Amino acid sequence: MSPFEDLFAHHVATGMARQLALADLLGDRGWQLDLNAGLVTFGDDLRYPVQLLGTESHADRTWLWAWANSASSLDPALLQLAGWLREHGRSEGIRELYEPSLRLDHIDGHRLSLVASGLTGRPYYRGTYNGGAIFFHLENLPSKVQGAVSPERAFTVLGQVLQAFAVDHRTVVVSFLRQQGWRVDDGKGGVLGRHSDGSHMRVSFDHLGRISELTGQVQPH
Repeated sequence: MSPFEDLFAHHVATGMARQLALADLLGDRGWQLDLNAGLVTFGDDLRYPVQLLGTESHADRTWLWAWANSASSLDPALLQLAGWLREHGRSEGIRELYEPSLRLDHIDGHRLSLVASGLTGRPYYRGTYNGGAIFFHLENLPSKVQGAVSPERAFTVLGQVLQAFAVDHRTVVVSFLRQQGWRVDDGKGGVLGRHSDGSHMRVSFDHLGRISELTGQVQPH
């Protein structure tokens, strides 16, 4: 497992949980990004400050980090988080976070942004335009978007992540439950997670480390 793959496994589920919560908040609203003001507007009623992450180009199939986009003369104030991610990548030896451009056949904006979400505590938005897509963090969101998810949503998140990505299952489960505030027992027989409301999750793994059984009980509210 590469350093990035390990980092991804540790953060993908919490990142995905924030994305689902953000989707609940935004609904089907359209978006408009004002780079001069550093704000994104969704529909007629939601407006948030942004931090730019990077862009995907459909023409040459590459990702470009926002801090490396010198041609666009971007406001440095919008690049602070991307710059922090670059330095974190350098210090931890994770080249995907500090190389200016990456091929999309190797990685994509969603995977990079999910890691960024896990590291920074902020969800991201992917806005498409003619020829590509821009990814950016959203600031000052309600706690229901950035906070821990309900136990019921935790089961949903794990199911979606493990279906969508080739990741180390145990790392995903243990990291996610701990990040969400669950008490976790990680032993040879599997993983047992206990939520403060009395909900619990029990996960067993096969000889290849894949989930063989995921059961539990969610307390009604």
